[in-house]
Amino acid sequence: MSRSRASRRVYGGQSHADRMAERRAAFIEAGFQLIGTEGYRAATIRAVCKQAGITDRYFYELFGNTEGLLIAVYETVAEALQQALMQALAEADDDIESKTDAGLRAFFAFMRDDRNARIMMAEILGVSAEVTSLYMRTSQAFATLLITAASPLAPGVLDPGQADNALFGQSLVGAIIYAAGAWALSGYREPEEVVIASCRMIVIGAWRQRLETLG
Repeated sequence: MSRSRASRRVYGGQSHADRMAERRAAFIEAGFQLIGTEGYRAATIRAVCKQAGITDRYFYELFGNTEGLLIAVYETVAEALQQALMQALAEADDDIESKTDAGLRAFFAFMRDDRNARIMMAEILGVSAEVTSLYMRTSQAFATLLITAASPLAPGVLDPGQADNALFGQSLVGAIIYAAGAWALSGYREPEEVVIASCRMIVIGAWRQRLETLG
């Protein structure tokens, strides 16, 4: 048996793939803690490996460099946010007020964890062209989710694939992200309900005007 095949045998009831998945999850959790509390620059390979309790050999094999880890951490946090939003929106009634309230409450509850806020809105910015592209694609995906959730309000009209609808969704997402970023940077000084109420006025007002425009 070759060395490569031997390294992929089952040990302790775990396959090679299972062990690598477990190590990857441990590195991502370590990255989440370090990037979310101390920042991307503090998440050196040495610091991440120490936090995860795993040697750097596996770090390089799984991520290549710290930027690769940042991407994995960001994607993990973004997916968790997307799942929270999708569940909240799916459970809300099909009217603009209910959808808006459900989405905003889920979003700001998620961002109340300052590690999530820091990773989603601060540490991801200005790292590289590839990371910036990921941030933009993710923001567009959230805009698509927003338009899709509201589509029952105007059947056949609110198509997220249309450029004007996509831009409208991105504008709303941008406004909400800015408000959340300012809230987090203030140390969450204002009560969550106050922040949600402010965003609610903007979002519902914009939606009503948009729906009137679409007829």
